[in-house]
Amino acid sequence: MNTPDHTLEVKAVAAPDGILYVTLAGDLCWDGAEELLDATRAHLDPAAAPADLRVDCAGLTLCDSTGLSALLALHRLAEAAGVPLHLDRRPPFLDRLLLLTGTYEHLTGRSETAGPDGDTPSGAAECPRPSGP
Repeated sequence: MNTPDHTLEVKAVAAPDGILYVTLAGDLCWDGAEELLDATRAHLDPAAAPADLRVDCAGLTLCDSTGLSALLALHRLAEAAGVPLHLDRRPPFLDRLLLLTGTYEHLTGRSETAGPDGDTPSGAAECPRPSGP
């Protein structure tokens, strides 16, 4: 049986406007997570850090627990360098994963009840929060 090749592709470009643009395409999972960190780590030296780190997630096809761990590590690296991290154009499955793991607000800077346009984050209606103890 043939399976599609969803190998992670990471492209990091330091733009003249002082912003580091990172584009992700494919599966952010155990065999590609380190590639994301390697591609961005070199640009996050606190002495010459970018003004912003914008990660375009539109091309992601999957994010597993190792991918989530890589996003959390990326957040720590950016924070240590004093660089705001933005996860742009997140696919619904990524918002759902962030909501289910309680990392949505931490990684997006937005509350779990408001998406980019003030709407409920994509996928939020599919994963209601449990109530009570």
